[in-house]
Amino acid sequence: MSENRKERGAGEGDSRQQAGDPAFWREIWNQARLVYHLMRDPEVPFYLKLLPLAAVAYVLFPADLAPDLVPVLGQMDDLMALLVGAKVFVEMAPSHVVERYTATLQPQEADDPLKDAIIIDAEHEPVQTTEGKNGRS
Repeated sequence: MSENRKERGAGEGDSRQQAGDPAFWREIWNQARLVYHLMRDPEVPFYLKLLPLAAVAYVLFPADLAPDLVPVLGQMDDLMALLVGAKVFVEMAPSHVVERYTATLQPQEADDPLKDAIIIDAEHEPVQTTEGKNGRS
């Protein structure tokens, strides 16, 4: 593990998330919904709406950087084209429009009692003492 990663902490500031993590799929779903709403919004310029359309065209177009005949690599480049196209589209869209839709698409977390909870992930093992059963001498 590099020193830089140790300083940040595991997962902190790390843009890569595991596909098994429900938060990863929730983020993908929220991103897709946001792109859908931004595509329908008249305040978003037409030329920006071409970005997600170009990403979809790349997936549908038969010529790829990595052919789909390669078992995993072919599908991964299609997925990355969609994700990057969506991310760039959201980043370039007018910020006030993105904020408006982001606020409406976010689930209401006000009723969550564990919202500000601190979670400690640790491992433990029993400690054997040589002084006696209850640890007193």
